[in-house]
Amino acid sequence: MARSLPICPQIDTAVLTRVPGVSLDMLFLVVIQALAVIFLARFLHLFLRRYNQPSAVSQILAGVAVGGMGLRNAIVHVDVDDVEDMYGGYISAARVVYMFLVGLDLDLGALRNATRRCVALAYATVAASLLVAAIVSSGMYGSMMHSPVKTPELLAATLMLALTNTSSITVARVAGELNLTVSENGRLVVAAAIITNLICVVGDGLLSSTTLAREKSEDMYRGSPQIKKGFLALAVAGVAVWRVRPMVTRINKRNAGQHHVRGRDLVTILLTIWFISSFQQLLGFDGMPTSLALGMAFPREGPAARTVADALVPPINGIVLPFYFATIGMRLDYNSMSGAIIVPGMLLTLLGLVGKAVGAAAASSYLNIPVSEALRYSVLLNVKGHVDTMNMKFAKSEGVWAEQALYAMIIGNLISTVIAGPAAAAVLRREKEEYRTRHQAVESLGPEQELRMLACAHGAHAAPGILSLVELLVSAPHEQPAVPLFHFFEVPRDRSARTPYHQQTRDDEDKGGPDAVTQMNRVVDVFSRATGVYFRQVDVVSLGATRDAAVACRGAEDAHAGLVLVPCYKEQRFDGKMACRLEERWKLNAEVLARAPCTVGLLVDRPYRHSGTSFQTPISVAPESGRTLVHPCSDRTVTHVIAAVFLGGPDDREAVSFACRLAEHPAIGLTVFRFVKRSTYDTVTSSASRAYAAGGDELDVEFQEGDVDERFLWRFYENYASRELAMYVEKVVESPADVVETLEGMAGMFSLVVAGRGGRQPVELMAGLERWAEAGSEIGPVAEILASNESLEMGSVLVMQQHTVALTPTSR
Repeated sequence: MARSLPICPQIDTAVLTRVPGVSLDMLFLVVIQALAVIFLARFLHLFLRRYNQPSAVSQILAGVAVGGMGLRNAIVHVDVDDVEDMYGGYISAARVVYMFLVGLDLDLGALRNATRRCVALAYATVAASLLVAAIVSSGMYGSMMHSPVKTPELLAATLMLALTNTSSITVARVAGELNLTVSENGRLVVAAAIITNLICVVGDGLLSSTTLAREKSEDMYRGSPQIKKGFLALAVAGVAVWRVRPMVTRINKRNAGQHHVRGRDLVTILLTIWFISSFQQLLGFDGMPTSLALGMAFPREGPAARTVADALVPPINGIVLPFYFATIGMRLDYNSMSGAIIVPGMLLTLLGLVGKAVGAAAASSYLNIPVSEALRYSVLLNVKGHVDTMNMKFAKSEGVWAEQALYAMIIGNLISTVIAGPAAAAVLRREKEEYRTRHQAVESLGPEQELRMLACAHGAHAAPGILSLVELLVSAPHEQPAVPLFHFFEVPRDRSARTPYHQQTRDDEDKGGPDAVTQMNRVVDVFSRATGVYFRQVDVVSLGATRDAAVACRGAEDAHAGLVLVPCYKEQRFDGKMACRLEERWKLNAEVLARAPCTVGLLVDRPYRHSGTSFQTPISVAPESGRTLVHPCSDRTVTHVIAAVFLGGPDDREAVSFACRLAEHPAIGLTVFRFVKRSTYDTVTSSASRAYAAGGDELDVEFQEGDVDERFLWRFYENYASRELAMYVEKVVESPADVVETLEGMAGMFSLVVAGRGGRQPVELMAGLERWAEAGSEIGPVAEILASNESLEMGSVLVMQQHTVALTPTSR
């Protein structure tokens, strides 16, 4: 087989660029480079991850090192055009596949809730970058790297795309790996990067379709203008996005109740996505927008999404993306490096950064973020990756700039991508510090503010209560961010050491019983379809109470959750009695209460309640199986009538705040019971009645030095009770027996009672309740009285513990 090595000095080097047998050499080169890059990138990341650097930085640096080894010249001679032939197809395919996963993983509810902010940031940075490119292009005409260009209009248009574009795949990868997408600002940056990339893709398509760019083009079919191909590509993409949901829904129905779909269904899905995206590229357009749209339109619930994610994520993250980012560095030609190339490359990076920074700073006031944060986001939005170098042939063939300028652009793309790592690490540190120092409590949030939750469950039997509670907290399901659901399950000890878990799953299904993960999948799929809330299930093998609590608390911190919902250790038996079946559950509750970075809610679920409705079915299904109830303040019908118990203290304020969140749901009727000692009744109520008579203007003066509980209850009365969203009842008690009698009398009246854990409640009300305080040391005396009631008429109980910020001095 002929080789393309320059072993004979008499051979003209111009002939060595095209040799028929060079494809096999290139394939061998790519395999060697991929192996070297993967191992070197992992070694570098062991050091860089200590500084919160994303793996993309390690992979790019590994590509620079591998590219400098000279493998490209030792195996096969390639110039800049051959580099595009060798890497271009792989880069395009990697972008298409990964952007489908990005679309599949996007939190659509959170994006709908912040659409205006995302569009504002994207438009501001695009407009500023276009303005900068238009200004500098006039001074570069006729002298773009010492090579005259065809027209100033073409140079300006190409430079605008180069400075404006953002590598959405790089930003999505960096943000996803550093877990920036859980915060509102992190999602803002990712969405702005995607919007910017899509704008530039459309602009590039329009530029290549104009008569100016089509002059003497060889790849156009006779009688088939490129503009007609654009309409054809748009029509195919629209039909594919429109039909993807019905097609996947049919596949899910055929595989209902399964953890994964059949192999042929998976192959059908992947081939369909690949064919549609490749058809766009065959017509001469970028297939990335179509693959992103297909991923966004793909149904999240059901076994199809799980199967596609499980099949694509490991090879994409382990092989495809490392080599994708490494090719940014491997494109460098060290023999051509000089100041005439490095300086323009740095200049292109600086110009792009200036445009992004001006736009982000201009939009910071509208986005309500500090200018310093906006400047950090501008560095991430200036990441270029491969987006500029993908159209190098077009720019070179049209005479936009010389070959040296293309090398300068590679340098600029490399610099912009590498410096994004420290910027992302700075954003990550800021987000973590802000989360840890903020009061993560429901009381601190307004009714319109986003409540991020994390739910935990031990199995499919206990999951409906938690999921129903989450549904009631969501007023607009299509705008609610994804709710992480941590499923803790145990692997059979007799086989866990010998048989892999995926094989155990198949064996259990063959015996007629689905495994724990599949059972949970069924419950989550039902609730997702019925409620519209997207639950992101995370399966965790239970390794003991301490480790499980650490996983739950770390997950809450990673998700920036303001509330963690955990099943209580008290479980209802078939006869209605409440008991602690597993001591590990009790230890888990204690560990979570002690270590949680936010408010904790322990749900004492009663799935066998006789009267009324229980938290076992979604709201859309509950009216069919439960009786119709009347709202306590009006004549409208509701599905659940709940109560909140208030004695005093931060935990009780958190319980009432949580109940008020539930009261915003039209299917909920709320009654708040406040217990007051008769000896202190006149003192407690006098200040509140005077403030009510004086009006809202004197509220702050009246309570400036008053009790926090009184101010909180006044706000509750003003915002909820006066608007007939909730009923306020004061119970005057004289002895502990009155408290116990009132609490036990709630049986049959309410499907849920929300109470504070206690520990910081008024002493006069806690006197005489020591027996219940000792028995329920983890849930408090009030919750213990409610949870230990063995009547089948008693509803579920939710025990709330408010988060406390630990104020520790920082050393300078």
